Amino acid sequence: MARTDWDRTSQRALPVWLPVVVAALIVARVISSRYEVTSPVDMVRWTPIATAERMSMATKKPIFYEFSADWCGPCHQMEDEVFRDPELAALINQKLIAVKVVDRQRETGRNSAEVAKLEVQFGVRAFPTIVIVRPGGGEPEKVEGYGGKEQFEALLRGIS
Repeated sequence: MARTDWDRTSQRALPVWLPVVVAALIVARVISSRYEVTSPVDMVRWTPIATAERMSMATKKPIFYEFSADWCGPCHQMEDEVFRDPELAALINQKLIAVKVVDRQRETGRNSAEVAKLEVQFGVRAFPTIVIVRPGGGEPEKVEGYGGKEQFEALLRGIS
């Protein structure tokens, strides 16, 4: 006699929960693919532009300006390799007043007045650019581009 109904007790029967789980996994995969996976937060203590000079004078630490842009690949590489490295971030926090200066020209068509002023003042033409300004003045030290973690670490260790 031919079987016309589906017997849920048979081994070949599909469990009721399996299609539900598969559908939920597919939906979760589609939703998660729309959002970028973010890396851990920078470990560097960034100081606002407006208070950097005052903090530098009070602590006698140089200001470390990091000029970057959201679209800049080498900037993101430097963030991952340097600013999220516990040892290098600690070195920056110990020796310097760190200021992140993000260029928004490409995204919004203009920069804030303080960002534009700093870019002109230090002649920033490429990203990333690092400018180190000693308290009390003097000629700033400027490094354009990112030459890798080892080169950056040597720069940091050379700052007195």
